[in-house]
Amino acid sequence: MIADLRALEPPQLEDFTNSLVERVIAAVTDKIPHLESSLAVAELTVALHYVLNTPEDALIWDVGHQGYVHKALTGRLNALATMRKSGGISGFLDREESAYDFFGAGHASTSISALTGVCLADKVTGKLRHRVAVIGDGSLTGGQSFEALNHLGSMKEDALVIVNDNEGSIDPTVGALHNQQSYGSYFQSLGWHYTFLERGNDAAALVKVLQQILGKSGPQILHIKTKRPDLSPPKSYQPGTTFQWWASETMGALLTEHQDIQLLSPAMFAGSGFAPLRAVFPDRLIDTGINEAHTVTTAAGIAAAGGRPWVHIYSTFLQRAFDQVLHDVALQELPIVFLVDRAGLVGSDGPTHHGVFDGDFLMNLPGVTVWSPRNGNELQGMLLAAARQIVTGPLFIRYPKARTEGGTPQEFVPYEWLQRTEGASLWLSTGAITDLMKKGENHLHLGQNWPFSDDFGSIMADFEEIHVFEESVGFGGLAGAVKALMEERNHPGKCTVHKLPTAFIEHGVRGELLHKYGLK
Repeated sequence: MIADLRALEPPQLEDFTNSLVERVIAAVTDKIPHLESSLAVAELTVALHYVLNTPEDALIWDVGHQGYVHKALTGRLNALATMRKSGGISGFLDREESAYDFFGAGHASTSISALTGVCLADKVTGKLRHRVAVIGDGSLTGGQSFEALNHLGSMKEDALVIVNDNEGSIDPTVGALHNQQSYGSYFQSLGWHYTFLERGNDAAALVKVLQQILGKSGPQILHIKTKRPDLSPPKSYQPGTTFQWWASETMGALLTEHQDIQLLSPAMFAGSGFAPLRAVFPDRLIDTGINEAHTVTTAAGIAAAGGRPWVHIYSTFLQRAFDQVLHDVALQELPIVFLVDRAGLVGSDGPTHHGVFDGDFLMNLPGVTVWSPRNGNELQGMLLAAARQIVTGPLFIRYPKARTEGGTPQEFVPYEWLQRTEGASLWLSTGAITDLMKKGENHLHLGQNWPFSDDFGSIMADFEEIHVFEESVGFGGLAGAVKALMEERNHPGKCTVHKLPTAFIEHGVRGELLHKYGLK
């Protein structure tokens, strides 16, 4: 299709783009917000592949939400019907999937840093090519974009950054840069030549301006305005059926009861189920933009000032703020409650979004408490307990993107016997997989992963064989802590670990993946 595109004359690009868009819409049935983001840059995608000599020229997309039309143009139109499904293509860019996917991306604000790396590599090798990155206005709220602009702007290398500005990502764009529309002066202050094009959905106009800018030397910014279509049907989920619904329902009650709680999120309120609460508590739900590190340290500042910050953050994005959790929160023993959404396998979003790493790294931090509910009832109880008890240090409540029952808050206890017999084998599990598993002859659910309760060691002493079930990867986490405690107490029994493999797990249906890896 690339060859057919490049054989066209510029006036023919509009009809080509419209036809391509219709075929992409017909093929994609999942993750419609990402489809909308891709269609907003349909004309830009066509224009870039028309002007550039991809894949020899480097074309880098931020996040990957904007990549569906790019995938269609680069030989994957028919495969779009399999996207995000088991055995199908990824919903994000993937270097193994196509030579045209120059740089894989599942998290925001990375494209300009990658572009900087390409410029540095080409400087050493002497390779001559065009180097282009596309980033959305939402991703510019991430601090890494500033770091890259500041660095690359000082290098004087030939590079083009295209800012796709449609005033939103998953949540509306926030921050002074957007509010004041001061993009031109911002980029110019960092050493970039700035060009603005209002008609960002005009393929012929894009081709003309791209040809002009690519003929210039030095770091270049092309700021375009685009319009994202609204294809999303009204949400029609059944209330009370997901962890996210019960988290939002309970959080609304807590914000009403506790006037001092402030809830921060790095641009994820809409995806989390908390969006309706913004209208009720506009001054206490604080969207900081796509900047996890800033969000966590801001919460630390609130806590240091005597406030009561709670942070909502996806597990996969918590990884981006590990240093801040370590140094700014844990080291200072600040009482912050973290709602770690999407903990565990997230299904079709795949390896860039599976929340399977934080369970290990959190338990390595001194003074940290980690809770993992098995269902909506326990999640409600945990949130109520976190609000009504004195939190003396960082508390992480981890829950998956999954369906669950709820409605009757369960009083929080560190562990709960689900079955107790005279057998010699003990099953230990934590989180939502507890309710998905067949129950062992002795089955203990740990709502509190860490620290262990004082009597936990004596409980384990009664059993000859211990099986640990945990929806995470790595050699630490709950299983590592259980093994360490057994060694410390000279427990003579055997410990068998049931975890996900230490690998990047593919995308697929959550339940099918859990079954494949022995956790369901």
